[in-house]
Amino acid sequence: MEVPGNIALPSKTNQNLYCIPCERDGLKEPAHGFCQDCQEHLCKVCFQHHRRSRPSMNHVLFDRDAMPTQQTTIDVNEDVITDNCTKHRDKSLEFYCNSHETVACYVCVTLEHKQCKVDYIPDVSGNVSGDLIDLNKKMEVLAMKCENNIMNASAATKQLEQSHGKVVEDIRLLRKEINDRFDQMESIMLKEAEAVVNTANQKLDNIKVACEKIAEEVKRSQSFLNGLKEVNKHNTLFIELKNVRPRLMTLESEEKQIVKDNMTYDDILFDGNQKLFDQLECEKNFGIISTYRKPSPDTEICVNYERSLNVKFSSDKVQSDVFGMVMVSATQMIIADNANKTIKTIDVDTGKLVSEKTLSSGPRDIIKLPQNKLAVALRDEKCIQIISYTDTSLSLGRRIDVGDKCNCVAYCQDKLVVGCNCNPGKLVILGLDGNIAHVFNTPGLFDGPGQISISSDGKFVYLSDYYYWKGHGKCLKIDWQGNVVQRFEDQGYVCPKGIQELDDGTLLVCFYSSHKIVRLSGSFKKREITGLENINIYYPKTVTYLERNRKLYVSCSSQQERGSNDTIKVFNVRSIDGTF
Repeated sequence: MEVPGNIALPSKTNQNLYCIPCERDGLKEPAHGFCQDCQEHLCKVCFQHHRRSRPSMNHVLFDRDAMPTQQTTIDVNEDVITDNCTKHRDKSLEFYCNSHETVACYVCVTLEHKQCKVDYIPDVSGNVSGDLIDLNKKMEVLAMKCENNIMNASAATKQLEQSHGKVVEDIRLLRKEINDRFDQMESIMLKEAEAVVNTANQKLDNIKVACEKIAEEVKRSQSFLNGLKEVNKHNTLFIELKNVRPRLMTLESEEKQIVKDNMTYDDILFDGNQKLFDQLECEKNFGIISTYRKPSPDTEICVNYERSLNVKFSSDKVQSDVFGMVMVSATQMIIADNANKTIKTIDVDTGKLVSEKTLSSGPRDIIKLPQNKLAVALRDEKCIQIISYTDTSLSLGRRIDVGDKCNCVAYCQDKLVVGCNCNPGKLVILGLDGNIAHVFNTPGLFDGPGQISISSDGKFVYLSDYYYWKGHGKCLKIDWQGNVVQRFEDQGYVCPKGIQELDDGTLLVCFYSSHKIVRLSGSFKKREITGLENINIYYPKTVTYLERNRKLYVSCSSQQERGSNDTIKVFNVRSIDGTF
């Protein structure tokens, strides 16, 4: 006998039919009914819930008497929901609530989502291709961001390691500077103490020598007089007594005067500088460890004018003309004065001349080398002069012959990069031993190098070409094979000279004849720099930057009608977002 729907009547095999949802959960519950929509046998509990649950309340259900007699088997490869609800751990997550955008089991749907729009997951899971594409795109974006963050974090780790090394170096350098200063103070005090002792000893020696002579004369006279008495020469003794008495008075006066003139002290004492002790007691450390986020090359930076240093001193014969300068400590700068043929060490805090050394010709550029040495470009003598420096002195070392007129010089990895000649110019790369490694003199590459700077990563050479025949000059970024990677030239900017990299990877370029300083990105695009609008910078020739305290030093002329560089302007550098 058949019932409507061609569903077979139950038979004795019904006792072997089980609830499919419960069987998925590992339970063996006898079948009580059948859902035609789900094509699953249901136990009594699941059957009743199926009838009441909003997602399945309209499904066609058959009771025990009308359900199929063939059991639906579970295919292990079937797309079966095996995820269980976190609240009802024995129930599968078969439903999706659109209102709350969450998956749920039938118990959650019954209790918490009665008024919501709920879908049965098997009914809607076939339509997810669009969602999958959208989600994949978002995942790819997130994965890419994570990869970038990992790369940035790795780069930041390396930067922190380098910064930490620099901090350690700066701390130890400060400690050395303090030790050196204390050594100098100790040396002065020891010499002063030695001078006091030497002076006192000299006076005591004067007393001893003079008194020995007086005592010797007195003893001779005394012996002579006593001898006359013994031989009863009374007349002679009388006469000698009268003669010796005034001489004795003279000797007494001389003894008194020599003691007075050479009076000294029994002891010398040392009183420590109490102010120095008090200062050390107040100070708890060498300085302050601070942090800052390295700015982006796209960030606008601002320079604030602080003060000017006049670099003409009483020893100068003519007006100073600074062609190069380098910071050797936080307080000391060494400049190349071409007009006076001198190298000068200047205290940038006080503006005072610390030391100077006269050269055989005018220096055109100066850079710092390892081990407290400098390299100075002597253009007319076609050589690089090596100079050693201390806090208080400069001394000439050996020369490195280049064979061409040396306009400028840079240093990288035990190599000197020398810009030579003009019309045309060339770059000579040579070791500190003078052996030439490479020469870049490709026709049309550049006309005359004004100054050279090496990128912080050591990969590129930055060069200003101020002899450019078109009249406005250009700046070049060159790799170590002599290829031009980037180029900047603009009719509004004439005669580039000084070029310096900042810690954000951008460059500052002095355009001598335009009285301007331009900031360029690593790709040689102009970037914003403010704070110079109302500051007169006439004929800027060279620039240097001290990353430790983020100060910028620009050599320029004090007067618009005079091109000699006799002034150094000092600026504080910061980015607009405060990262400096």
